[in-house]
Amino acid sequence: NLVIPKPDIPQDIALNYKQVKVQWTEQLVAKQQKITEEIKKETELLKAVADARRQKQVLEIKIQERILETEGQRHISEINNQIVRDKQNNLADIAKYAKDKEAAGNTALYSPEYIKLQVAQSLTNNTKFFFSGQDSVLGGLLSKILANKK
Repeated sequence: NLVIPKPDIPQDIALNYKQVKVQWTEQLVAKQQKITEEIKKETELLKAVADARRQKQVLEIKIQERILETEGQRHISEINNQIVRDKQNNLADIAKYAKDKEAAGNTALYSPEYIKLQVAQSLTNNTKFFFSGQDSVLGGLLSKILANKK
């Protein structure tokens, strides 16, 4: 066997080499920490963007819900207004029909013959009349009412 002895490295060179090696290792660690920090910041940024998108979507959904609710309320209000309007129109039609029927009944009831009959019946209840011919107020009225139309 052949044995080769290790060379003796001077102490100052070995110490210098160790210091260079330590600095190199520290640089590698610092570089790796910098990369790790950048990755963490990118991850935080992506999370923040995703959260902002989610919040925006939630806000849009809430706005759509409010719009639908408002439209629903407006539709219900329109239906209620139409019901009230129809009810009022129906009541007005009923009142008009009743007035028309009453007017038709009055027209049939208060015929000239009926009026003459009622005047005659009223006059029979009175025992005394004071009028002086056609020129008085009562005489003129009676002559107009009881006059025979030719």
